[in-house]
Formats: sequence, C-alpha cells, structure tokens
Amino acid sequence: MPDKWETYGKIRAMHVNGVSDRQIAKALGVGRRTVRKYREGATTPAVRADGPRKAPLREAVEGEIMRMLKENASLPRKQRLSAKDMWEVLVSRHGIAISESHVRRIVREVRGAGGEEFIPLGHEMGDCAQMDWLEDVAAVIGGAKTTVQVFVCALPYSGAVCAFAYPDRTMLSFLDGIVKSLTWLNGTCRRLLFDNVKTAVLSGSGKNAVTQEAFKRIEKHYAFTSEFCNPAAGWEKSNAENGVKITRNKAFVPMPRVESYKELQKHISVKLLKYNMTHKIQGRARGIWDLFQEERASLAPLPLSEFEVDEAATAKVRPDQTVRYGKVKYSVPHGHVGKNVTLRVSPFELKVYCRGELLYTHDRVREGGDDQYILEHYLEALSRKPRAIGQALPISKGVMPPQYRAFLELCAAKDAKRQLVDVMLLARDIGEERVLAAVGDAASTGKPTAELVRYYLYGQQMPADEFKIKHVDLSDYDMLIDGKGGRDGEE
Repeated sequence: MPDKWETYGKIRAMHVNGVSDRQIAKALGVGRRTVRKYREGATTPAVRADGPRKAPLREAVEGEIMRMLKENASLPRKQRLSAKDMWEVLVSRHGIAISESHVRRIVREVRGAGGEEFIPLGHEMGDCAQMDWLEDVAAVIGGAKTTVQVFVCALPYSGAVCAFAYPDRTMLSFLDGIVKSLTWLNGTCRRLLFDNVKTAVLSGSGKNAVTQEAFKRIEKHYAFTSEFCNPAAGWEKSNAENGVKITRNKAFVPMPRVESYKELQKHISVKLLKYNMTHKIQGRARGIWDLFQEERASLAPLPLSEFEVDEAATAKVRPDQTVRYGKVKYSVPHGHVGKNVTLRVSPFELKVYCRGELLYTHDRVREGGDDQYILEHYLEALSRKPRAIGQALPISKGVMPPQYRAFLELCAAKDAKRQLVDVMLLARDIGEERVLAAVGDAASTGKPTAELVRYYLYGQQMPADEFKIKHVDLSDYDMLIDGKGGRDGEE
C-alpha cells in the first residue's frame, strides 16, 4: 500500500503542472474525490478536514460502561462488575451487538482516562525528607517466621534511602525511626513529609492535621517542619513510596533469616548501603551516593543531645520480685520488693530504675504470658527456700545463659535444679565468665554435675613449673630384708 504522503505529493505535483483530475486519478489509481481533496493543498494526510468520525455505537457503549464503573465504586469489592459482566449486560439487557474483547478494550481505556493531573516537581538539596512504613513484611528471626514493620526514609534530591526494622508501628517505634533516620542522615532537612499516620496526627489530615503532643516535642528538638499527605494520596510522597519498594526488593526478597532484630537491622543497612553506593537514577548525571554526600553537607546540624524516645512509667515491685508492663511480667533484682521503681521503655528494651540507679535492662517482650524471669534475680531466695526449687518458674521458664540451660537439660541427677543454683552462686565469688566456661566444659561431656563444674574450676590448677621426683637409695633396706644388716651380735 503506497504511502499517503507520497500519493499526496504526486497529486500536488501533477496538479501544479496542469494535469487534469481525471488524468491524475487514472495515473495514480486513486479516486477523483481524493484528487480534489489534496490537489489544492488545503488538506494533508495527517489532518482530517471533517474532524473525527462519529461512532454512535461506541459512544453509547462508553456511556453505559462509565455508568457501571461509577456504580462499582460504591459496591463491596466482591460485588463489583467485571469487564465480562459488563459485556453480558450490554448484550443481554441492552441488545448491543459487540464482542467481549471490544468491551474489555473500552473498559481499559475508560478506566485509564481522567486520571489525576500532577505538576512535575524539582527538589532542592536538603529541603525535604519523605518517610513511610513498609508494613507487614516477613523475616525468620531466631528460627520463627515473624511479621516485621520497617520505617523508611528517602531523600528526593539525591534518592538516598535508609530503613529501620521494628516489631510494631507504635508511637515509640515511629519516633525512634525518625531519630535513627536523622542520625543516619547526620543532619536535619527543613521539611519532613509523612503519611497521615495516627501516631503523629491527632486529628484532621493534610494541611489541617493536628499533631500529637509527643510528636510536637520531636519537631521542636530537631527544628523541622512537618507536612502530612492527604488520605489515599500516595503520589504526594512518591519518593518514600519508591523507597518502600526498594527496601522490600533489596532486603526482604528472598526472606531474610537472622537470629535477632539487631542482625536483621544490619542486613537491611548493608543491602541499602550497597544500593545507595552503586545505583544511578535514570536521567541523572551522577549516582545517588555522590549526590547524597553533597546533600548531606547542606543539612541543618543535629542537636547536641539525641531526642529521648523512651516512654516512662512507674510500678511497684510485687512479692514475686516482678513489675508488670502491658501483659508481661519483668523480674527485678533481689532486695526491692515493695519499692516503687521507674520503667524506661523503648521499642526493644525495658530498663528498671530505682532512685536513679539502673537495676536491670530487659529485652522487651510483647506477647502476654511470656514473662521475663531472670534466674539470677532469685538465687538468694532459692538458697533460703530450697524446697521451692523444684517448682520455681524462674528455673523452668526463666531467662538464663545457654550454658546454664544446657546444664539443666543434660544433668541426670534428681537434684539438677539444686545443683544449678549452687553453680550459679559460685559466680558471685569468682566471676560469671569463669563459671560459664566451666559449665560449658562440663556440659560438653554430656553428663554435667556441680562437682564436675568445680573440677573444671579448681581441679586442673597445676603448678606452672614441672617438678621431679627424687628417688631414695633403698639398698640398705634390701640388706635388712636379707638378714645381713642386723644389730651387733644379732643375726
């Protein structure tokens, strides 16, 4: 099929040279109507002289499809009409002769039309950081599949991304994520852009958001201005949305297997550092890391002291030597029953203070019933009440070093728990490090006992220098035995 512009050019040339319409049509194999259309140059092949062709059937179908899509928006997801359902309605109810594939194509076009308009934006260096949550991703932590929440921070100017893992999305985790992000940036942007999260916003949304009191304090400490997105408006923080995808793809595909949240955080940091140092965003002349180092220098300096994210609470030590936070009991060292103590709670730790003195730092637990009994806290009580050892929860379910747990599991003696208490009391005099090493040696035999632990502690201490045995001359005794060495006058 000849090119329309080529035909158009020949018609114009022949007309200019005085060739009649009939001769042009015959020579080029086109109709006289086409010759008349192009000969004067009023119309070109690229432009229709009479406007777009009317398609009454398509217009009717599009109108009906738009009506059904509008109804869909108000229906539950499972009750919404699919493209196939719409085709069946058009054919059976309205008697429109149209193929299913044609309806599907129109549905795609109608759904894609009328999108929200946006204005392309440029970002100033150090002006803004965008923050969002990567929600409910999975990781194997300590052998158990665990749901993890990840706080993500992205810089629009450089494209740098950092992220921090938490077990939940509470206010403590949210504030801690901000502090860690600004620490990683080594400075503060003028504006921080967030989703309309309840941990920060008390009421309203977007420009009308009213922030929580705890969030106002961190704003003042780091001297940044907060901005919150409107509901269902992810494009307002597209860089954070992209940072969430990058974090998921780089750090959680495949599912990471680690022993602790600390190890998981190291895994995330390594993966994102590699991305930041090696990736270059399409259309930019320099890589992310190069731009980030430049942007870092433009950030406002951090305050001299880090914002204290910890939540404070008071509690009274119960007779079982515990305090309760949430649904979990945490043990307190010996000698504090009945006293009021202060709890400082962070996303991963719970610290117990009494009159300003730190008594103990617990790993924080969120599951009710998983009480944190530290066996060491109960040694004095158990030594005074030996009959309670057999049923003592701090022994059967308590938190203790793995060497002690191995001793308890491998010791075949009936009084294994009593022996474990005796062994742990040794650490008060000679240090836990030495005792743990001896317990580990005893457990390696497969049949540890308290006596064996003492042997590894004391029984192998030999003099540093080798000693020699001095042999005595026993020939005189041989003579006595032979009867030749008796007294004078005696045989």
